[in-house]
Amino acid sequence: MPEERSNAFARYVDALLDGTRPAPDEIVEGEGPMARLAAELAAAGDPQRGEPDPAFVEQLRLRMRDADAGISAVHAAPPPVPIDRMRVTRRDLLRVGLGAAAGLAAGAAGISLLRPSTSRVPLVDPGRDLVSDGEWVAVATLADLPEGAAVRFSTAAFDGYVVNDAGIIRALSSVCTHMGCTLTYRPDWWDLRCPCHGASFNLSGELANGSEGWSAGSGYAGDSKAYPLDLPPLVRPKVKVERESVLVWTARV
Repeated sequence: MPEERSNAFARYVDALLDGTRPAPDEIVEGEGPMARLAAELAAAGDPQRGEPDPAFVEQLRLRMRDADAGISAVHAAPPPVPIDRMRVTRRDLLRVGLGAAAGLAAGAAGISLLRPSTSRVPLVDPGRDLVSDGEWVAVATLADLPEGAAVRFSTAAFDGYVVNDAGIIRALSSVCTHMGCTLTYRPDWWDLRCPCHGASFNLSGELANGSEGWSAGSGYAGDSKAYPLDLPPLVRPKVKVERESVLVWTARV
């Protein structure tokens, strides 16, 4: 019985390729969608020429590309041969087109289940609620903050940086906790450096070149000795990410 059904469908396709009207009774239940697709692909070709119409080739190329994308989500496939370099007949294109459509249907069903998500939701260090009557102010976008980056911002009530500390978005004050000098971000060091007395704060807001590092024997690269004071960490205001924007909670004016 399966062989008879296969032969019947083959006769249907051959009739389309010969430019005649195929008999509807050749199609059994369940083959209707494929039969309609066969008729659509056959109609897209030019019946007066042995080679397919360029528009037909382009249409099929796009279908095959989509089908390949669905298949590659499940397993690696060999590199495809560009269709514009192959010499094919309308019969070849119709048969390949039906196979591509079948692959697309099967691949689409598995893509959502088997393809891992490529989107990465950033982690956010929420910080502290410094003011009760405040507002969220957009100060940067996620595109501005690749890992290790810092963006300076100023609001009417606060000056600081938003940073990406190994994938964690954080907001830090730009004011040194020693004598209030304005810190400068050093991208090669991933730190905030005080130009007045040389204190360095890491992207967590902690003093990075204090005595603790020297006591552990690691010191701090670029410094000959430890910073002489143990400074408190930088102020960390509340921060959040919303629709690719980084917002900081700050006092209303």
